[in-house]
Parts: sequence; C-alpha cells; structure tokens
Amino acid sequence: MKTQKYNHITRVLVAVGLFSMVIPALAAQVPPGTALAEKQELVRNNGSEPSSLDPHKVESDVENNIISDLFEGLVSVSPAGEIEPRLAEKWENKDNTVWTFHLRPGVTWSDGTAITAQDIVWSWQRLVSPLTASPYASYPGNMHIVNGAEIAQGQKAPETLGVKAVDDATLEVTLTQPNAAFLAMLAHPSLVPLDKVLISRYGDKWTKPEHIVTSGPYKLSQWGGE
Repeated sequence: MKTQKYNHITRVLVAVGLFSMVIPALAAQVPPGTALAEKQELVRNNGSEPSSLDPHKVESDVENNIISDLFEGLVSVSPAGEIEPRLAEKWENKDNTVWTFHLRPGVTWSDGTAITAQDIVWSWQRLVSPLTASPYASYPGNMHIVNGAEIAQGQKAPETLGVKAVDDATLEVTLTQPNAAFLAMLAHPSLVPLDKVLISRYGDKWTKPEHIVTSGPYKLSQWGGE
C-alpha cells in the first residue's frame, strides 16, 4: 500500500480507504544532531471499513480503535492496568456506591466549547435508551449504575439513570452495590461524552467530518468511505 494515496493532514485523524489513519508522531527525546523527516507522521492500517463512528452504535475494535483516538472518557486504563485520569482530574467515593468525579478545568470539545458534566449525563442516558438501540445499552446496568438495567429493558425512563451533574464540572454516579471493577469499566468507549446539540441538529450525520466535534487528541478530517 503506497502512502501517497492518502491525504496527510497535520494533527488530525484522516480516515480513507480501509480507514488507515494518518497522525503526527508523538513528541520524543531526539538525540542532538539527528536528522528528522520533514513530515512526522504515523500511518496505521485499521483493517476493514468502520460501520459508524457513533460510540453508541458500534461494538467492534474496527470502530472502537478510531473512537478511542477521537474521544476521551472520564478515565483510561494503562497497559499496566492502572487507572489514569482523562476528562476527570480526580474522584472520590462514599461507601463505594456514590462516586463523584471532577472534570479538568477548561476541558473543551474540538470546536472550543466547554465539555460539562451534563454532556456526560445526556450521553449515558442516550446509551441506555431503547430508542438508541445501542449494542452496549446493558453496559451501565452491568456496572450496577442505578436503574441502568431497568432503562435498557424499557421499564424506566432514561432520565432516571443514577447519574447527575452536580454542577458543570462535577458528576455524581450512584451504584446499586459496590463494584470493584467500576473505574476500569468507565474506560469503555461507549461511555465517552457526546455533544447533544450536534446530534440533535444533524441526527445520524453528526459523525461526518464537516460536523463532528471530538474530545480526544485527534479530530476527524476526512473519511474516504463516506
């Protein structure tokens, strides 16, 4: 596969063909006198074409590999299995059932607008809603978030999910019982926040490059599969 077939755009995720991704090389310690290539890029072949980039509509690594580059959740899990802060800078819990997360100051979408705790609340409600028909609708219930299972089964309204915005930068999550895996489960791609305004405006077309806003290190610039 020849790299010249791809459009290389600095500091963005470029999706073309089999959804190879062109991204800048991460900063590294370069020995003095080392000659660097003019373009610092990494070309990664992701395999087959993704069916969607909506985190609530997909379930395979083909999509989630890309979604993880575009979006961040509250935390991530390091290769060593350590919980690392992402959108949340810190958290605490009461009796291992009520968890409070504090968002990093100044965290924004790629268009510069603020990411708030209410964005996370709305996104998780969308995930469990039967109207979304997400393959991961049962996931919040598996995490033991209050009413997660009942909402996914159509027995309660999404607004009753055990998550609330205390203020713009503070999120509270209530569990039905302690869950030792709760923090690690938070790193799942289906739990990243999404922009309600964007999805309300564009519907299923919100993931197109000209519409999408992201919270991670990269922004979608081009998707050749569309």
